[in-house]
Amino acid sequence: MAVSDRPANAPPPAGSPMAHLPLETDRLLLRAYARDDAAEIVRLLDDAEMARFLMVIPHPFVEFDARTLVKAAWRRLTCGRGFDLLITVKGEGGRPVGSIGVGLHDEGARGELGFWIGRDYWGRGYASEAARRMIEFATEALGVARLTGTVAAGNDASLAVLVKLGFIEIGRGEKHVPSTGNMREVIYFELQTGGR
Repeated sequence: MAVSDRPANAPPPAGSPMAHLPLETDRLLLRAYARDDAAEIVRLLDDAEMARFLMVIPHPFVEFDARTLVKAAWRRLTCGRGFDLLITVKGEGGRPVGSIGVGLHDEGARGELGFWIGRDYWGRGYASEAARRMIEFATEALGVARLTGTVAAGNDASLAVLVKLGFIEIGRGEKHVPSTGNMREVIYFELQTGGR
């Protein structure tokens, strides 16, 4: 049966990495994006400070942007190009507080880790907890041998998360920031995971 022929509520096929979803930690559930999440995603990402650090989102961030983000997350998930999941707190109704993802490159041997947490939820350790679980999933379920990450210089919270999880700095460069139209210094990180 083709994926498009399967009922919408059918579980993923046995052996599929999607069968592992949602991913769970002590406090969090990491789940797939849904259309109904668009309004809350706008609330979290329509923030100039978030746009300054995320490097890839426009500002202002509107509903069209959120719907595009949801579609892109599903496209990567269903095509096997990556896992972009929303971070939710257990017992709080499934409302997203941020996102964690790993994009797959080099035939799945390398994964690019990315994450964000809405400003209302900064300082609670959610990024570290979610990233630790995503690294475990990428290594064990996806067979990723090497993870990379890119952080804007000055984004001390994200830098601290990567260092805490064992990433090492491998270089620096510049990237274009859509929210400002300017170039910004970025720091490249890498983690050898031991997968594959």
